[in-house]
Amino acid sequence: MQGGSRTDTVLFVAFMCFVVVWRVWETFRKQGAERGRTSMAWSFYALFALSVVIFGGTVAEFFLVKRAYRVEWALVGVLLFVAANVIRISAIRSLGRYWSLHVEVREQHPFVREGLYRYVRHPAYLSFVLEHIAVPLVGNAWWSLAVTMVVYVPMIVLRLSREEAALVDKFGDLYRAYQQQVGALVPRLSVFRRAADA
Repeated sequence: MQGGSRTDTVLFVAFMCFVVVWRVWETFRKQGAERGRTSMAWSFYALFALSVVIFGGTVAEFFLVKRAYRVEWALVGVLLFVAANVIRISAIRSLGRYWSLHVEVREQHPFVREGLYRYVRHPAYLSFVLEHIAVPLVGNAWWSLAVTMVVYVPMIVLRLSREEAALVDKFGDLYRAYQQQVGALVPRLSVFRRAADA
């Protein structure tokens, strides 16, 4: 078991319970979204399974692996988790009824560049990456963090590339120009310069 105090254990268990309830509610609640043409549907189930592995692995490491518990890493994880969910909620609000957990393009799908989409093309994917880094950090679960970096992040990048192809197919040169101006997951400095000039 981790070398943390009983308080650390109670707080960790409370945090993980919240994460699980929040993730299940957010994943399966009715979004009221408009349905469209989907592709790579298997990726949703693969990413969900990886989430179970990473979050479950974090709990297992916390209780089974003997190592000193570093509270400072846990605090970084909590802050990242909060940031990840603020980012995702903002992205969902920007997309409205066009938000989807699948690679899905609708017939009347609008080209969105409001909110965080001015700075990154895929803020929701960024939020998922941050969240799956955050949870292992809270548990000081370094093996689970390795699974995030070696398996989960490449899966996100693979899915992102498929979504990019679908968006180019939908919006053509408009989206190609957007790709040149705005980073996929990391903001470019030029975006902030343009915002400051505006």
